[in-house]
Amino acid sequence: MIVIPSGSFSMGGPPVDQGRPYAEGELRLVHIPQNFASGKFEITYKEWEACVVDGQCPVAKKDDWSSDIHPVVNISWKEAFHYTKWLSKKTKKPYRLLTEAEWEYVATGGISRARFFGIKTQKICSFGNVYDYTAEEVLDYGLEALPCNDYFAFSAPIGSLKPNQFGVYDTLGNVWEWTEDCQAILWRNAPTNASARVDGHCTHRAYRGGSWLSHPPKYLQIPDRYKYLGAREIDLGFRIALTLNP
Repeated sequence: MIVIPSGSFSMGGPPVDQGRPYAEGELRLVHIPQNFASGKFEITYKEWEACVVDGQCPVAKKDDWSSDIHPVVNISWKEAFHYTKWLSKKTKKPYRLLTEAEWEYVATGGISRARFFGIKTQKICSFGNVYDYTAEEVLDYGLEALPCNDYFAFSAPIGSLKPNQFGVYDTLGNVWEWTEDCQAILWRNAPTNASARVDGHCTHRAYRGGSWLSHPPKYLQIPDRYKYLGAREIDLGFRIALTLNP
């Protein structure tokens, strides 16, 4: 876990070009009132297996390319949520999913930019496992590929690429990540204190981050970020948060 400091940031739709400062789009100021902890990495198959062995989680489908240190996928929101409850009970610590606002704050590394590293598109592959030249060469899907190579055609073992300014890995690409929030009716009315939205269409939950199939990655954009809470995808996993004492 990585301790994330309190602070404020502009949440919302960034410019299209990666690495540019926020200059357009619908933004709202969100305050992070106190420190919290975020998973340094996405939850892996090995970590999930501990819950399976304990009889509290179902076996997660593992793809041919996945190892114990790959992010676990094919997990529904309900299952990810239940994992945090199991972990809290085992450790007697308040683990949970990140709220959507917390996730975006963590992903940007605490700076208001379209991408946390603010560098050219050609260098995204140093930080994120996305649909790049490597993926297109192996998969041949005919999708728009990022003009770089991360050398992973599918998901990558956690921590394979560079972290952001907070020291958190894989917030760009690798696998999408479930968050706590219900689907927004009007997202502008969402809480400004980084808490989770608990009203709205709660049969659908927010997920963020992009994946190894993202082409190009647009992980901070507002549209198309909800799935039915029972959905399972080959590129959708989660990371956890920990509430800290004030």
